[in-house]
Amino acid sequence: MTGLSGAARANDDLVLVFAGCTGRMSAEMEFAWLMSDARSDALQDQRQRFVTLLDAVMPDERARETLGHRIEAKLAHYSMLSTAHFGSDERLAKLAKQRAEANVQTCRTLLLDG
Repeated sequence: MTGLSGAARANDDLVLVFAGCTGRMSAEMEFAWLMSDARSDALQDQRQRFVTLLDAVMPDERARETLGHRIEAKLAHYSMLSTAHFGSDERLAKLAKQRAEANVQTCRTLLLDG
């Protein structure tokens, strides 16, 4: 039984990780559109890859909870991007930019070609 509960816990972790990355990539993609950033197509592709990964590991009964986590991650990441680009406090803007970049890089690493 211990192995099964460990596997279930690992799957829960993957659901949360992929939901978080899907949300972050959604924020990156939408922000790129807003800023007319040429990376928007590549970001859309990366986001879709996370959607596919999330769909593969998410149990149907967790769809609502997972969507909530995905939206929270997206809003938090979008807030960091907004602070990084439009914030008046240079120190906070720099920190927000560094954190957003680190979060996205962590997600890209999961795609194995990031």
